[in-house]
Amino acid sequence: MKDSLRTLLKSRLTWGIASVIGILALVIPFALRGPTLPAEPVAQKPAAEAPTQRPAKTPPTKPKPSSKPTTPTPPVAAAPSTRPSTPTRPTTPPRPPRPTTPTTPTTPTTPTTPSTPTTPSTPTTPTTPTTPTTPTTPTTPTTPTRPQTVVSLTFDDGNADQLAAAAAMNTYNIDGTFYVVSGYVGAGGYFTRANLSALAAAGHEIGGHTVNHPDLTTLPVDEVKRQVCNDRATLSSWGFAVRSFAYPFAESIPANETAVSECGYNSARMLGDIKSRFGCSDCSYAESVPPANKFYTRALDQVESSWTLQDLKDGVTNAERTGGWVQYTFHNICPTTCGELSVSQSVFNSFLAWLAPRSASMNTVTKTVGNVIGGAVKPVVNGPAVTPPTGGTSGVVNPGLENVGSNGVPSCWFQAPYGDNTATFSLVAPGHTGSIANKIAMSRWVSGDAKLLPTFDLGSCAPSVLAGHSYSLRSWYKSSVVTQFAVYLRTSAGAWQYWTSSPWFGASTTWTEAEWTTPVIPAGFNGISFGLNIFSVGELITDDHSIYDSVGAPPANPGAPTPPAAAPAPSAARTAPSAPAEAPEPATPDAITGEPGTSTAPAAPESGEAPATPAPSPSAPAPSPAPSAPAPTAPAEPAPVVPAPAPEPAPVDVIPPVLGILPDITVLVADPELAPTP
Repeated sequence: MKDSLRTLLKSRLTWGIASVIGILALVIPFALRGPTLPAEPVAQKPAAEAPTQRPAKTPPTKPKPSSKPTTPTPPVAAAPSTRPSTPTRPTTPPRPPRPTTPTTPTTPTTPTTPSTPTTPSTPTTPTTPTTPTTPTTPTTPTTPTRPQTVVSLTFDDGNADQLAAAAAMNTYNIDGTFYVVSGYVGAGGYFTRANLSALAAAGHEIGGHTVNHPDLTTLPVDEVKRQVCNDRATLSSWGFAVRSFAYPFAESIPANETAVSECGYNSARMLGDIKSRFGCSDCSYAESVPPANKFYTRALDQVESSWTLQDLKDGVTNAERTGGWVQYTFHNICPTTCGELSVSQSVFNSFLAWLAPRSASMNTVTKTVGNVIGGAVKPVVNGPAVTPPTGGTSGVVNPGLENVGSNGVPSCWFQAPYGDNTATFSLVAPGHTGSIANKIAMSRWVSGDAKLLPTFDLGSCAPSVLAGHSYSLRSWYKSSVVTQFAVYLRTSAGAWQYWTSSPWFGASTTWTEAEWTTPVIPAGFNGISFGLNIFSVGELITDDHSIYDSVGAPPANPGAPTPPAAAPAPSAARTAPSAPAEAPEPATPDAITGEPGTSTAPAAPESGEAPATPAPSPSAPAPSPAPSAPAPTAPAEPAPVVPAPAPEPAPVDVIPPVLGILPDITVLVADPELAPTP
């Protein structure tokens, strides 16, 4: 019994040890391979090996526990010899599936490969976006979205007060275009040549505005070309690159646009064809770049004293809506205001301060007109020459005054009263020959004179002359008082100056021919205008005027005028009439250098050569306080004949001197620039 018990205990112990060993055999590989291996072996090996050690000991020792061998019956099926193979088989077959099981872990390795996509996140490095964030990159995108606006600041006539505007513009590095009337250069209140040189040196553009500022639409084609071409030729001879032109009074016709082009300009500016609160409500806010017609570029209305700083700004901001080109036109820049066509210095400076930064913020830039249009400077072209009178051919146009304009003034002549007096002009019949003569009635006289003169122009009306020649001046007259010739010369640049006066011619109740031979024409002059004047209370009628070269001139009428019975009252200093007014204004001219009472002669431009002193006329009366018949002398640097701008021009119904040849013009207002027609 004890032996049976021992045998049973030994059998149990052996079975337990075998079980432990079997379990360890399964656990150790699992521990070595990782946490995934134990799942299968644990389930199979204990079941196979536990029976191997139980059946060997239980049957022989215990007869009673016949029921217990049933417990090891499962191992009975497998003999101890087969047990060794059992462990080898489960181990070998499970191995193939185990590698497949590891393949499942390899799938996680595939996710690790997706971690490589984190490398793409590296390509999306924010550094590339950060480059666009640089301020320069944002401005580049704004350029396409905001079209460029170009602003040109232009200045008309060459008024001296525009120098203040140029100085202010220089501080902002803004260049302007200055349209210059070459015949006014050097006159009081206008640019000198030194001023023009300083402007050009600072980067500003010098443009053309004709020689004498006439309305080109009223002139013959040849005179238009002389006004436009000779203006550019003069400015070019002074060393300026002249590419841009502006029409006086903002008036033009297609024929004039052709003339401007043929004279070598690259563009020509009009006025009033851009929308603003001052006009052209159905126009666009900007001119296109390039313009559709370079010789009719559209611009805002001229800037006047009614313009505010906001008006100036609006011209820019309106143009910025679509982009394009906007041109401003200034005339006078004054400390406060100085007439209708002026703007105060403070308003102008404030506009510059507002405009300058917009190049960076709004893609709005400033350029000269020449730089907007572009193109090379073209060769100089001179206007058509005019043949001077000869000894056998007179040079006066419309000498008998028979051709009369709708304004009541003979074509190619202008009425020129001056000083403190009351003179009335009219046409009377009959004339010396023909049906018309000119009459001047002086009802009140304190100073000055009144006369009818050939229009101051470049040759269509005013006779041309040659330097070094003298000329015989002739007019038929009837007068109740003494009279004399007042004589003016035109410089080669187109400016007009008072030159001298003839001796007196006595009163005559019948037609008498006054004749006088001039001194030699000084160098630098190429035109002449002359007429008999009246300088006391009385009447003067004139007709049939002529001028001949003194060499070969026909003999004058033998009837010589008689000296006056008594000299008129002493005259105050009398200044010659002005050149054609820059703008429609009353016929009364402005003061200029020189006066008939002192009989000064213009110095020859550049050379300074003075005219020769003529021999006294045998018919000259004895000298008297006013006016006399002195010998001409040369003054120092006489100024060109140019009117000073009237501060507040008033409406007039008299045609101005410059328009004396224009039969179809009715003058309603006296503005330096007429408002453009729609």
